[in-house]
Order: sequence, then structure tokens, then C-alpha cells
Amino acid sequence: MLENYISKYEKDCQQYKKVEGLRFGNEVAGTLKVIREEKEIYKDYVSQNAIDTGYKLERIMKDAWTDVKESVIRMIKEEIPLEYPYVTVWWYSVLLGIMNDASLFKEFVFYVRRNRRVFSANTQFYLYYQIKSLAFRFSELDDSSTKEEIWHFYKEIVEEFANEMCTSLRNIPHSERNKNLILVITEQFISIQHGPTKTALDRCKILIDKMGKEVLLLNTAEVLSNVGQIPFLNMVQGSYIPEKMWEYQQIWKETVVPYYQCANNMPNVRELDGLLQEIREAAPEYVVAIGGSSILANLVNKMIPVITVGLGPADLEVTTTKYQTLSRKCTESDRRLLGSMGYTENHIIESIFTSSLKPQTEKITRKEVGISDEKFLIIVVGARLDDEVTDEFLSMLNGIIKHDMQIGFLGNFSKYESYLSKYPKLYDHASNFGFCNDILSRLEICDLYVNPLRKGGGTSCVEALFKGIPVVSVNYGDVSVNVGEEFCVKDYTEMQGKILKYYDDKSYYAIMSEKAVKRAEILLDTESEFVRIMQEVDFREQMEEK
Repeated sequence: MLENYISKYEKDCQQYKKVEGLRFGNEVAGTLKVIREEKEIYKDYVSQNAIDTGYKLERIMKDAWTDVKESVIRMIKEEIPLEYPYVTVWWYSVLLGIMNDASLFKEFVFYVRRNRRVFSANTQFYLYYQIKSLAFRFSELDDSSTKEEIWHFYKEIVEEFANEMCTSLRNIPHSERNKNLILVITEQFISIQHGPTKTALDRCKILIDKMGKEVLLLNTAEVLSNVGQIPFLNMVQGSYIPEKMWEYQQIWKETVVPYYQCANNMPNVRELDGLLQEIREAAPEYVVAIGGSSILANLVNKMIPVITVGLGPADLEVTTTKYQTLSRKCTESDRRLLGSMGYTENHIIESIFTSSLKPQTEKITRKEVGISDEKFLIIVVGARLDDEVTDEFLSMLNGIIKHDMQIGFLGNFSKYESYLSKYPKLYDHASNFGFCNDILSRLEICDLYVNPLRKGGGTSCVEALFKGIPVVSVNYGDVSVNVGEEFCVKDYTEMQGKILKYYDDKSYYAIMSEKAVKRAEILLDTESEFVRIMQEVDFREQMEEK
């Protein structure tokens, strides 16, 4: 048998040497050899050797041409032992690390759902969040049929957990609920630089100060939980602050918000059951969920209506809660997706995604960051710039750069040097500002906010508008929904023209700067909008009872 492996390994080496020489040949052949051998030896177990091999292959293939990547992916896919789900998940995650391919991602999602019963409920939830993270970070993977499959998968996970609960999940009639109490559930609570944390605190403050409600803010710490973790290349894990477990209140803009934080082991069946029992006894009138994927919030929805505040203004949340907000008009595609999940448009509350800004505490000058006052400073902001700044985006900027322009990158961008070095002209006019705690102080020295093609960025664009800085965004993702059509273009080619118009036409710039400030006023009026949302829910519930 070993002789057969060696013979096959040598043939693989020869095949790849013809195409890529020694650069990829030996590594690809070695990977195939590991898959074949371990299928016979370990069955459905991912060894450390397989993990090391997968990471090495991803690293080597990073700069390969697309056709080479596709060839390697085809060859490895043929060898993946689909009868072994743990091993299959690992190697698919490696292939997706090599190339963000929509059809490959779709195959993977469908495979995981078909084989979900092999995995524990916690592992299913872990895989769901890794899948959700990939779909959020890479717009290439955005596909309606894949999203439908992910949504079905999530619904099945919720039912899996529901079957483990001892607490009764029957509906609590409105007449038996405490009209003065609202529970707010967030899956993550870390710092006021974090959008969902601010979103939770803002809603709590309004419920307490403007609506006169008693409120408990509950952090379930379920975002990107590593409970049930199995090998997954470049797995993502949520941030967690253990010290906050001992905090029983948060103070936000002089409002005291009662607070409880779960241990970093959620979703834990025993704790879920205990929390559900306490919530059942307290019987709040409604529950507000910040984001849609909390297992606890989705289980509570079986007892009490839950309103999900969507965290992606441009997209439907994957959730089983009774209501969710959407910051744009429902499309025919949305209606089809909702229908396939058993929902109608009554599930949606059209709204404006409002937020608040972290107060500015610093004042800096361009001189302090080494940029001349004469430069037209374009800013690109993001927490995931390594993923969001692509060759296509950099090529677009490289094509319009002028001698008195400067491109600043604000956020975590560890690959700045390797990415920008491929564009010498752009590199000479670029600055990496890194992460900062006071984004407003940096934005106010900029002239234009340019948004790469991505789903996120919904908060930073509002901060730019607030400072009177016009935004240029492709008509896709959260930024496009927040800023509105006047600040959007159809593609990167049109983006080049729009950037140059702001650069050349000072009167146009002044008009759009005024419009930016006015748009920010709408996006920052959380009080009016959230009160309206809660009143809309109350109205719908009363109509339903009649």
C-alpha cells in the first residue's frame, strides 16, 4: 500500500512540475499524500500533521495565479474523504483560505448542513458562525441561495438547543407579561469603540429615560463562540472581557443600565436553561436582541416576542425571532427569501439604522501625522483592512492618484507593506495610520472617505458624514445604505470619476459636505427612530391579539 502512495505522490509531483516547477509541485503533491494516508490511518480525525500541512499550503498558494489555485483546488477536492465530516470541514476551510470562491463556499455550506447531525449542537453553532464570518468578510461569497441554506441551518440549530431545554418554552400571553420590563440581549459587549456595544447601550438608555421602562442588559457572549470548536483554518473568535462578569451595571451618558454577563462558555445548555427559567418568571413585555444569532434570544422568542435590531443595515439578519429591523426597502429577493423561511413582510420593520458617536477627546493636526495641509487627503477606514483592501481597490486608487493627493488607511492593516508595495506610485502617496481610539480626531483632518467593496463600515461612514466629509461608496453593503444614493456609485470605474470630481470641483465639494452633515443628523437620531420601532411592534402585537 505504501508503494502505491509513493508512486501516486511521484506522479502528482511530475504533473505539477510541468505547470509550476518546484514552487508548488512538491507541496501540492505532499498535501495529497497526507490526505490519502490519513484517510486510511485516522479515518475522521484531523491530525496535527494535516493542520500544519493545510496552513503551509494556504501560505504557499497565496500569491499563485487564479488558474493555478483553481487547478490545485480541483485536485484536492477529488481527494477529500466526504464520508468523514470533521476531515472534510478542515480541508474545505483550507480551500476557502486559498480562494474566496462562491461555488466552493456554497458546496461547503450545503455539505455542513447535510451532515450537521454528526456534530454536537455547539459544534454546529461554531461552524455556523465561522460560515457567517466568511460570508460577511468576503463579498465574493454573497449568494442568495447560500444565504437561504445558512438560514435553514441556523433554524435547525435553534431547534437542536430547544430540544435540550427543560424549561417550558410555551408562549406567554401579552396579558401575563410585565409591561414595565424590557430585556435587552447582546451577544458581545466589549468597549464603546465597538459598534454593537454602543448600539446596545443607546437602546437601553432610550428604553429607560424616554420610555420609562425597567431594563436588564444581558451579554450572552455568544459571538464567534469557540465552544464546540473543531479544526478550521483561520478560525475567528469573538472578543470577551472576563472582568465584566463582576460588573452589575453600565453607566452610559449618565444613565445607569443594570447588566449581567455570562461566562465565556456559551451557548451552554445548563446556563441557557437557567436563564430561560428566570426570564420566564420575570416575563418581560418584549425582548430586544442586538444582532440576530443569539441562541438564547431565539429560544426566548418562543415565549416572548423578540425584536432583532439588525447590525447590518444592508442585509437581512439570519434569525428566527418574530421581528427584525431592516434599514432599506424590502426587495423582491428579500420577499422570496422570507417566504422560503416561512415569514412574511410583517417580520420586517423598515427603519433607519441609527447610532451614536464616541465623544471626541483629542485634537490633532496634519503636521503631527506627517501630512501637508496642501494635500487632498483620502481616508479608508476599517477594522478588517487585510480582507477589505483588495488588488482591485488599490488598482482603482493607483489609477487616479495625483501629486498632491494622499491616501490614508485607518484601522488594523497588518498587510499594508506587502499590499502597497505592489503599487509603487500609490505607495509613495500612502500612509498607514493604524488603529486609533479617537476616530473623529483623525477624520476631521481628511477630505474624502472612500469605501472599498464590503458589507461593513456602517459606523465609520456616519462619523465621516458628521464631520462634513463626503463619502464615496459602491452601491453595496452597509455604508451605501447609511449614506444614501447621493454618495454612491455603481462600480470602481465610476468611483474614480467621483473622487476626481471632489478633488477638482470645490463648489460641488461644498454642496456635498453640507449634505453629509444633514444626512448624519438623521443617522444620529436614535431616540426618535427606536421609540418609533418599539411603538410599531406594540401596534402590531395589539392588532394580532384582536
